[in-house]
Amino acid sequence: MKSRMLMGLAALAALVAAGCAKQGYPNGGPKDEAPPKAVASKPANESRGFDKKQFSISFDEYVVLKDPDNNVLISPPMRNKPQFSTKGKRVVVKLNDTLQPDATYLFQFKDAIVDFTEGNVMPSFEYVFSTGSRLDTMMLAGRVLGARDGKPWKDPVTVMAYRVDKGEQKAESSETGKGIEADIDTIATTRPPDYVTRSDKDGVFAFHYIPAGSYRLVALEDKNRDLRLGRGEAAAWEPTSVQASDSIDSGNVTLLRISPPDRRTQRVLKAEFTSRGRVTIATQLPMQQPELSGDSLVWRLNSARDTMLVWFKNMGCDSAQLVLRDTALQDTLKLRYRVPKQRRRRGAQAQQGQAEPMVKALCSGNNAFYDDLRLAFNTPVMAVEQGARAEVMRMKDSSVAQYALTLDSNGLGARIEATLRSGEEYSVRLRDSLFTDIFGHRSDSLVFKLTPQDYGIITMHLTNRTGSPVVLEVLDEKDTVVVTRRVDASGDVRIEHLKPGSYRLRAVLDTDGNGSWTTGDYLTDRQPEYVVYFSKTLQVREKWEIEEQWSVSRDGGSAAGKSNPRGRKR
Repeated sequence: MKSRMLMGLAALAALVAAGCAKQGYPNGGPKDEAPPKAVASKPANESRGFDKKQFSISFDEYVVLKDPDNNVLISPPMRNKPQFSTKGKRVVVKLNDTLQPDATYLFQFKDAIVDFTEGNVMPSFEYVFSTGSRLDTMMLAGRVLGARDGKPWKDPVTVMAYRVDKGEQKAESSETGKGIEADIDTIATTRPPDYVTRSDKDGVFAFHYIPAGSYRLVALEDKNRDLRLGRGEAAAWEPTSVQASDSIDSGNVTLLRISPPDRRTQRVLKAEFTSRGRVTIATQLPMQQPELSGDSLVWRLNSARDTMLVWFKNMGCDSAQLVLRDTALQDTLKLRYRVPKQRRRRGAQAQQGQAEPMVKALCSGNNAFYDDLRLAFNTPVMAVEQGARAEVMRMKDSSVAQYALTLDSNGLGARIEATLRSGEEYSVRLRDSLFTDIFGHRSDSLVFKLTPQDYGIITMHLTNRTGSPVVLEVLDEKDTVVVTRRVDASGDVRIEHLKPGSYRLRAVLDTDGNGSWTTGDYLTDRQPEYVVYFSKTLQVREKWEIEEQWSVSRDGGSAAGKSNPRGRKR
């Protein structure tokens, strides 16, 4: 039996990794890194008819126990924890609970046994016994991965199995008094599991020595080790029951996608005067249809809709009472301007400060995008002079061209519709009075220089076979999302302004249509949205455009692509 289980676990491990590199020892000879080895148990391991109050395990060297309350997993779980101790080369476990009849108990020593002299850890040791005449011999296995990135979770995950087959459904939970069918959707919050294990560093987990039957699987961070889903704990669960089997192979391995719940509610995170006459309000979630009440003010939302910028028509205003209303939000804000300490130290003249210029360039030096010259306004602009143009001089030959200005819808920015060449220096001039803000002030003249850099482009042609809207995310070498794009019905997405480097593409199956990935929530039985990765890592180079085809499906889909030089050199 033992060899069959070991073969099964080896097969599961082979599904996770193709192999390990051998490591050599440093000069001076090998260090003693051999872990302790079990040489005997009393009663013997895999005993039947167990009715003792304790058991002991003997090792080939002196050992110590490391945090056994957390590092020893017991299935079925015991209400009263055993007492662990060491006596020389023995580990002694005193049982403080009444054992169930005809039950197989498994003690998994997860990194709990350490040799006394070198501190070498015994990776795992299992002691099993049955209170009946036979051992349960069935198994379950799977893997826990992060729902967002598909990687093993950063911390060990406790995986719990609940018996739900026909015979068990007639039973009642001793804690709830309800049948198992009645509380199956909240089982991780209402009753202890029947069996428990923990995932390894690769996310792999396995139950063995369990009875035949059907099980529900739930994985938890379980930071307080109470075998219950706590508020804010990351969780994963299989929505249907799984069958225990007598072996482990690729056909019966369960994938659990773990994610933390989003328990955020809409509220004001910050509301303060950033200067006299100007307030910033930030909220926990994007605002839907906000209303702001107050005296003589104008406000605008940022592109993420989670920050409101407020200007008072009285530019010297230093106190205000505002009422912010939005979906599931109503907050009265009482604000007062406080002079920053640095300004206080510089005296009254410095406190007044110099007014910020209305217009500032977002592109200068070598940081400008080659086809996206942006301007920002410190106060909302209400009007642009008819026929307004930016004057752009190419420094190489002093040639001058005029380009149109396009105002953003919120009045906080504008774009210069220029066509520039990469690597060449330009001087951009805006004459005065081109823009008029909400206070009737006109802009001053502005001159700035820039040298546009060249970037790469990725063009994707997606075929959506998922049945859900798709959001495309571009990740850099640090797995940071640098671009997010909704994919429309055409399936074509063009991503510009990518610096040279390696990029991965990720498709979010946007089931709820909110334009971003949504985490799971066990309490509402909402699984995390599926995420699939493009099969290739794309190498972006300057002046090159990569063009790819992607048939997106829940298992990732097929890919085909080509890389072409960009048709136009900027």
